[in-house]
Amino acid sequence: MKKPTLTAALRKKAAAVPLGWPPANLLDQKGEFVKKVVFDLHGPILDWATPFCEVAASLYNVTLKPEQVRFYSMAFDAKFPLTPEQFNNVFATFARLGKGGYGDLPVRPGIVEAIQKIRAAGIAVEIWTWVPGASEHNHETLKSFGTGIAQSATYELLEKLGVVDNVKRRVRFISPNAKVPTMLEEHAPLIIDDNPVTAVHASSSGLACVLTPESYNVHTSDSGILRLNDHSELATVVIDFFAKLEAAGAIAEGVL
Repeated sequence: MKKPTLTAALRKKAAAVPLGWPPANLLDQKGEFVKKVVFDLHGPILDWATPFCEVAASLYNVTLKPEQVRFYSMAFDAKFPLTPEQFNNVFATFARLGKGGYGDLPVRPGIVEAIQKIRAAGIAVEIWTWVPGASEHNHETLKSFGTGIAQSATYELLEKLGVVDNVKRRVRFISPNAKVPTMLEEHAPLIIDDNPVTAVHASSSGLACVLTPESYNVHTSDSGILRLNDHSELATVVIDFFAKLEAAGAIAEGVL
């Protein structure tokens, strides 16, 4: 009898969802979680690093590429070609740009389609991100960013992309440190992020994080963290995650 073989599509799907995922501790919490996935914006959905590096190069005549970034907080890398003060100046300049700034960030290939598949599976999608507002200031220099355009431009871009059903309801401007505590308060089990600190914070708090592949999170590992090899795996991993939680009775009844 001929041994059955998996199709290429099924092999790809199986490879994208490893054994031991979702973490067992999430499956054991009956009726605890809502069927909602939280997305970080800059990294998983939009390419922030490339335009930022281009502005840095134009201001300080440095050679800087996103794939060279070794740490999430790039300004404190000893090999980074800018001082922390120069980095702060680039950031403030970038946040004030009417063109080429927050409203013109490139979209990750395939991410809009991936989010559409996730939403079609009945999973609510929210975007939680930090974007400087008009009254916000740098915590080191205490100087105002002097911009109100970054947040409004972000709303406009996300409205155009159509990745959420209501930008004012589903997009939240929030500090990275507040994401996991808010997930716990709202019973959201999963976040998609590029920040290794957020990933470890989620895992150590009993939640889960899918890390998108970046040069600065390659060594991040914990029981509640799944680092993707490729962005194309995202929809399969998220849909499978919630299907398993639902089958285990870990999803609360009701509609978001």
